[in-house]
Amino acid sequence: MSTASPDFPKWYIEFQVALLRQAPRPGEIDQTTALGWKDNQESLKKNLADCLLPQPVATPVEPAKLELLLEAVGTVPISTTTSKFVRDTCRNTAVKISYIGDNFTSWFLSGDDKIEDPISEQTLRCHKLRQFSVDGPIIIELGGAEKSETTLPEMFSLMEKQGKGENGVLLNNGYANIFYIRDIAGVLRTVFVVWYDGGWDVDAHSVESPLRWSDGGQVFSRNPPVGGVLEPSEPLAPAQSVS
Repeated sequence: MSTASPDFPKWYIEFQVALLRQAPRPGEIDQTTALGWKDNQESLKKNLADCLLPQPVATPVEPAKLELLLEAVGTVPISTTTSKFVRDTCRNTAVKISYIGDNFTSWFLSGDDKIEDPISEQTLRCHKLRQFSVDGPIIIELGGAEKSETTLPEMFSLMEKQGKGENGVLLNNGYANIFYIRDIAGVLRTVFVVWYDGGWDVDAHSVESPLRWSDGGQVFSRNPPVGGVLEPSEPLAPAQSVS
């Protein structure tokens, strides 16, 4: 009884012959290796396919869009001022400061309790935090330490405009207003101002602090955030009100 041979095309038979001719000869392959391939046909098939068959073209995957931490709110004009931050928690002071933290005192207040030179007219930019974050990613999105930096007089100028917690650019609803300012030693610090219990609380911490800011807070800088460049017609930051 005869068994019919598979009906292979001529080109395929020639291909098989070519494979056999190129197979390793005795002396080029040892018995153990040869028998190992014989007993592992699936692996042999896969290796031959990897060598002989065209590999599928990988479909490019579109990279996920970068989800920005900051949402541009607008610009904040800072007028020329000779005002300096003064430690004054008296009830009748123009800027009602109810609390100044130890870190801020240690890092920013020198012997006469005031630092930094007067400033000329400046423009800051205000950004709203869209999600919880520590300071590092925020600073990166602003373009780095240098571009995120503001000054104490600029911060105090905004506090003067809302000295009694009036509505204005600074949040007065218990959320943080965040600035990145260099202390008297030249180290960039996170300075935050919060209206709480009838007065401004002012404190600072290291930019490497594990403290996470909650979404809804505000960040001030002199430059627009990376990927969030505002146009020349960018609006002024709207006044914030107690909610």
